[in-house]
Amino acid sequence: MSNEELERARDEMKKLGVDWVLLSSRENVTYVSHFEVPTEFGFYADLAYAPPICLFGVKQAGSTLFVQHFYEGWIKDRQAIDEVVPHVILDPAAPTSARDNFLATLRKALHSAGLEHSTARLAIEEKSLPASALRVLQQEFPGLDLVEADLALKAARLVKTEREILLLREAAEVNRVGQTEFMQQCRVAGTNEFYIWGAAMQSMQRAAGKQIDFFAEVILGPGVANFEAGPRDLPSQAGDMATLDSTIRVNGYFSDTTNTVLVGEVEPTARQKLYGVASREAFYAAADALRPGRRACDAFEAANAALGKHELSLIHHAGHQIGTTCNEEPRLLPYDTTIIQPGMVFSVEPGAYEGAGGTIGARMEKQVIVHETGPEIFPDFEWGF
Repeated sequence: MSNEELERARDEMKKLGVDWVLLSSRENVTYVSHFEVPTEFGFYADLAYAPPICLFGVKQAGSTLFVQHFYEGWIKDRQAIDEVVPHVILDPAAPTSARDNFLATLRKALHSAGLEHSTARLAIEEKSLPASALRVLQQEFPGLDLVEADLALKAARLVKTEREILLLREAAEVNRVGQTEFMQQCRVAGTNEFYIWGAAMQSMQRAAGKQIDFFAEVILGPGVANFEAGPRDLPSQAGDMATLDSTIRVNGYFSDTTNTVLVGEVEPTARQKLYGVASREAFYAAADALRPGRRACDAFEAANAALGKHELSLIHHAGHQIGTTCNEEPRLLPYDTTIIQPGMVFSVEPGAYEGAGGTIGARMEKQVIVHETGPEIFPDFEWGF
C-alpha cells in the first residue's frame, strides 16, 4: 500500500542510523499510520492504559499499529499500516488488566522483530511513551540503543505531501463553515458567547458529517482587548467587536482560523476600524513573505512592519505551521530562521490589541500554502474588516 508519510519518516530515521522506530504521540502515529488517533475522553480515556503505538522497521519493510480493542472495527480501512494488533482493555466476562495486555502485546511484537538479543538502534518518543513500556525496553531488551525520534519526525513532517495538503484543505473548508456561521450570528445583537460558540460548532459538525475535535474561543466586547478566554455567559451588544478563534481537527489534520467582526451591522468607530484594518494588512504582509528561500522570521517582520504603519506592534507570533498538530514548527517569530520551502502550510495570525483597560482588539487568521510561484491563502471566508 502507498504511504508516502511513512517513507519520509524512514528516510529521516536512516540519517540517524536507526533500525526500528516506536512512536507513541498522537501526531506522529497519525502521520505514519493514516489512522486518526482519537482524542480520548470519558470512557475510553478511563479504561485505556496506553495510546495507540506504531512500530516500524527502517532498513526493512514491516509496520505494526497497536490499538485498544475497541478501535479494531473502527480502524479497518482507515489506516495504511501492514498489521493492526489490538490489546484488550475491558472484558465483560472476566477481570482484565489493560496494562498487562498492552505490555504483553508490545513484548510479542519486539520479539517477533528479532530485537530480543539485538544491538539495534530504536527511536522512541520520550514525551509520550509510557514509563512501563520504557522499563520493558531497558530491562528485557538491554542491547537496544534508544534514541529520541522527535527531531527526525519534525523533519519528515516539515514539508507536506499532496495527501496532507488535501486533508488540510478539507479541514479548512469545514472551518470556513464555522466562520461563516459566526458572522451570521453576529449580525444581530443580544446573543451570548455560549450560543454563538454552539452554533459555530454545530455547523462544523454537520459540514464534516461526524463528530470532530473542536476548540474555539468566542470573545465579545472589551474581552477582545486582551484576547480573553471565552465563551462566557455574556450577551453581545450592538457595536461590540467579536472574535472567533476556531481550531478543529478533521481526519487527523488541523485547521486554525480567526476572524474579528462588529456586532449588529453598525459602522465601526475610527479606532475599531484602525485595529481591524491593521490586523488584516498584517496578515497579507506576512502571507506574502512566505515564499521559497525566505525565512520564517521574515514573515514576522513583515507583519510587524504592517502594524507599525498604524503605530501598533505584534505581541505574539505571526503564525505557525499546521498539520497533524495545530501549532507546528517553524513558527513566525523574530528568532526563527527556518528557510521557507514549497509545500509548507502555515496558519498566519497577526493580532493587535489595546491591552489592559482597553476595549478594542482584532486578529485575522487564515492558512497559507507555500508554492514555487508564491503563497496560496485558504479557506475563503469574508473578513470582518
